[in-house]
Amino acid sequence: MAAKILILTTEPLPLPGLATTGAGLRAWSLGFGLRSAGLRNVTIAFAADAIRGKQVDLSAVPGIATFERGRLDDFIAEQAPDAVVLQHWPLFSEIRRPLPCPLAIDLAGPHLLERRLWNSANPAGDLAEKLRALAAADFVVCSGAFQRHYFLPFLIQAGHDPRANLCPVIPFSVSPELPQPTPGRDHATFIYGGMFLPWQNPEMILRTTIEVLEEKDRGRLLFIGGAHPGGDVSGGRFDTLMEFLAKSPRVEMLPVMPFDKMLIQLRGAGVALDLMTRNAERELAFPTRTITYMWAGLPTIHNTFDELAEPIERGKAGWTFAEDDREGVAKLVGRLLGHREDVERRSRNAQDLIRASYTWDKTIGPLADWCRDPRVRGGKSAPVIAMPEGPTPEADKPAARKKSAKGHISYSPPRATTDTSGGPWYLSPIVFLLALPVSAALILLFGLAEIARLLLRGKR
Repeated sequence: MAAKILILTTEPLPLPGLATTGAGLRAWSLGFGLRSAGLRNVTIAFAADAIRGKQVDLSAVPGIATFERGRLDDFIAEQAPDAVVLQHWPLFSEIRRPLPCPLAIDLAGPHLLERRLWNSANPAGDLAEKLRALAAADFVVCSGAFQRHYFLPFLIQAGHDPRANLCPVIPFSVSPELPQPTPGRDHATFIYGGMFLPWQNPEMILRTTIEVLEEKDRGRLLFIGGAHPGGDVSGGRFDTLMEFLAKSPRVEMLPVMPFDKMLIQLRGAGVALDLMTRNAERELAFPTRTITYMWAGLPTIHNTFDELAEPIERGKAGWTFAEDDREGVAKLVGRLLGHREDVERRSRNAQDLIRASYTWDKTIGPLADWCRDPRVRGGKSAPVIAMPEGPTPEADKPAARKKSAKGHISYSPPRATTDTSGGPWYLSPIVFLLALPVSAALILLFGLAEIARLLLRGKR
């Protein structure tokens, strides 16, 4: 009998009429990737609070379900899967009882880093939460080669065998059925989609593009999105940018919309704006929106530093620029307003790149292989390196650091390298004997120094 796989995510899926997120698209692509690999019994479930109060037809796509966060254990028991796949590690904290089956975790981005950039109030607790989830995992995948090097130390800290082939890469992928650009689409429409996040700053390319469009009195910027509902921690920078966008006669602003409607807008545009300021998160990210743009036939103006930069440049699927190359971006935008052929050519190249490397039937292999015969990882242990649950008034006291709640590993500061109190008892005589020549030499030196001092005193 084929294995029954349950994929869990907190985020809304791209169902008809429902706005989604990168995490929702990732869970969707994993589920449909597994189905394309012959694993037909796959259910993709997301948190019910994501659609509370909304009219969503869950029956529109087979194998879709929702769960209540407070009853996640019961939901898993009712589904009785042969394996659970968590779309990212934070959801593990909502599983209260031991899982009845093997667990895989998909690491689709540096979420711990994102929490820090969002000014998390409890970074030590965040790290402990992540390590506990990874320690429970039997199999782990991630969405990029750059990310893999970031995740490996966490996996080793969580007790995974460093000699194993840890964390195979499954890049964010899309359907092998590529949408076709709308006939007669407006090649002079530049599009930006997404919500502002504290670690994503597209201000330079948005302002530069608008300035060129206004100067040329031609073309438009279609902006779809806005401020993130979780709050703006940019110090008001995004509020100022939104005001700037709203004032331009060359900008059309649309709110966040369902994915199917968003796709219609993408198919009718010419070029995607996808260049952001460089930081640690952007270097590691395997950007969902970039793949989606190219899947829809949009060549992208992208950065030069992340994992997709080289394929885009090599495949001429768009244009890459340094984050501060305002002049280069301005020249390109101005030129593209009159070069429909260049946009068309790179549009085809963008879809060729996706077709060759980023459709879920081509990328799902590592997870599909594991799901065909899911097994519990041998030698599981608690995290090798543990951290306190969070800041407490006694956090700096040794006694407080050594306290350990049930199921947690206690934390104590590292000993100095010269501390031998924890060494084997039988080494003490050897250390003593080795120290004798050193002691004798020091005594001799001190004696000679004293004789020399006396001789000098006698000469005076």
